[in-house]
Amino acid sequence: MRVLVTGGTGFVGRNLLHHLHEQGYDITLLHRPDSKLIDLPKGIRRVTGDLTRPETIRDVCRGIDWVFHVAGDVTWGRRLRKRMFANNLEATRNLLAEAERSDVKRFIYTSSAAAVGLPDREPADETFPFNGYELNVGYAIAKRQAEEAVLDRAAEGFPAVVVNPTVIIGIRTYSSSFFAAVAKGRLTIAPDSGVNLVDVEDVARGHLLAAEKGRVGERYLLGGTNLSFLEAFQRIAEAAGKPGKIRLLRRRVAIPLSLMAEAEALLSGREPALAWDLAKLCGRNLYYSSEKAVRELGYTPTPFEQTVEKVVRWLKERWKSSARG
Repeated sequence: MRVLVTGGTGFVGRNLLHHLHEQGYDITLLHRPDSKLIDLPKGIRRVTGDLTRPETIRDVCRGIDWVFHVAGDVTWGRRLRKRMFANNLEATRNLLAEAERSDVKRFIYTSSAAAVGLPDREPADETFPFNGYELNVGYAIAKRQAEEAVLDRAAEGFPAVVVNPTVIIGIRTYSSSFFAAVAKGRLTIAPDSGVNLVDVEDVARGHLLAAEKGRVGERYLLGGTNLSFLEAFQRIAEAAGKPGKIRLLRRRVAIPLSLMAEAEALLSGREPALAWDLAKLCGRNLYYSSEKAVRELGYTPTPFEQTVEKVVRWLKERWKSSARG
């Protein structure tokens, strides 16, 4: 079975590559020429291309059975919205065209729980009425539009399935993360919000389950544990040996801070330290239910405590290696 993976040099894609490699799949990784090829399985095929430039991905799906389209752009700052829509919506349309032309047997699109909607209090499932436009959250809108492009093709018979991971934590992450910051004792302020946290290895397994068992044209939330950011931070800090008081960031403080951060980002060209779109969600409990994936795919989330212990061990080993090197 030949599979194509996009976004394999990122957090989710890297873990998916390892899972597929362990299962014996013949893997082709599509990546940009400037991608950092870190911690990838040995022996996989690599091709370069830019999903926003159709001429660079011509025939990339030829001879491929399954496509896992993981590549995307997780951007919350307002300055980079245009780039984000290009990297999510335009890129997905371009890859869809290639996949259809090559008659692939399965197309798995990695969307986001944010594309299902942004709930408050009660856990949302795949039937939740999307409110991203109402709240004007750019990332949610971009992912929603990209998955709609996929589902529109599925409605006409194209064999596509969408997966919607929640907030992902786990091993094999080589960029900054709130988990690592909390584990190091550097982040001691938690948003006054709730969140669903899922193990990245569960998400990787969920992708393969969706390819094997998912119904064409369906979406599947891939989540883990619903809990407050405060409780999550406390458990991570304790597991990492950094116990201490975690303070709450209230909405009334988050909003003005985000406005200042967005203004600074306009000058610096970087992502804001606290984006306006994230600050608007402060005070909401973004809880989700993965019951559909459990029921139809056989998806089994890892208990939060087990994931935390595993990730803390992985981070500490990485920090030791960096200190020695």
